[in-house]
Amino acid sequence: MTPDIALAASAREWPDRLHRHLLEHGGGRVVARVMGPDQTVEASFDALFIDDVCSFLTPRLVTGVKKSGGEVIGVFAPADGSDAKRRLLECGISDVIEMDAPPDELMEKVVSALAHRVPASVDAPSASAGWSIGLTGVSDGVGTTEVATTLAAGLVNDLRVALVDVDPTWPSIAQRLDLPLHPNIRTALDMVAHGSGNLESATHVVGGLAVVGGVADQGAASPLSQSEVSMLFDALFDLSEVIVADLGPLQHAVRGAFRGFDTVALIGTGDPIGVARLLRSVEQLVEIVDPDSLVVVANKTPRRRYYESEIRREIQGAYPELPLVVLPFDQRLSDSIWEGQVRQSGSFAKAVDRMAALINEGLGS
Repeated sequence: MTPDIALAASAREWPDRLHRHLLEHGGGRVVARVMGPDQTVEASFDALFIDDVCSFLTPRLVTGVKKSGGEVIGVFAPADGSDAKRRLLECGISDVIEMDAPPDELMEKVVSALAHRVPASVDAPSASAGWSIGLTGVSDGVGTTEVATTLAAGLVNDLRVALVDVDPTWPSIAQRLDLPLHPNIRTALDMVAHGSGNLESATHVVGGLAVVGGVADQGAASPLSQSEVSMLFDALFDLSEVIVADLGPLQHAVRGAFRGFDTVALIGTGDPIGVARLLRSVEQLVEIVDPDSLVVVANKTPRRRYYESEIRREIQGAYPELPLVVLPFDQRLSDSIWEGQVRQSGSFAKAVDRMAALINEGLGS
């Protein structure tokens, strides 16, 4: 059987050299030039060649390819030596080879990997080493940042938690916790992609939380990609068991990122307009994420039983299978916000703690 080959994007010359060889001499067929992680899902191939400096190489990507029945061959520069090989092998690569190896030897690696293929269901590594929770709002100003910070603080008593600001429009976690704007998520990504430092040095520690702030200068920075978010999360799972991510408003969140989360919380306000927006946004999200991973949150709800019962009737009437959390309005939150502290007591904190307890229970099951 002639194997179908995918070549990951690279600034190096080896993909073109291998492609030309296969066109001229056969022995394999290049069916895809992979420019990003999404294409590894869309394309069908027997083996993917990818080098150690590829921006979207992550353990999650390698696991996904293997689960789809493919093998992954890592390519590295001889001058980079053991560090490059180690990064490839730590990602779960099937085999590695130097980039200046003859094309015949590159293809021998494919044949060998396919001959010794192990079914993905046998001892396959999980896509991630922990649990990821993404929070998004139906619009600006619904309290996504406050819910994210309070939820992360509620989980940190029992688990190692990273709080990450992925909001592409108004990243606010650093400001909310009175933290400096540097280091931030771009610093962390540079360290992960280029091995330029210890990832812990790109985080701020607040009450046991490892916090990664958002992009400091929205105008100068390029938007985060889904592959960058996945790469950072894979690295953060070395430091934490749970990642809580503020994704910002639904319409501006990083495209495709929702599919990578184990839990997605959709946040709106607990009023008639907020409920209408929640229902409309649920329609959009259930087309993107597994409904079993979705949680609906009505935030800033006036503390009257009638209002809460009306919210539950409207949302659970339309989506009875989705869990609904109602978070009350708490005026005392404003004091903690001005002080840069996470609210640890009061009705809002207690309600978010119930969210944390449910997630913690799920992690232990």
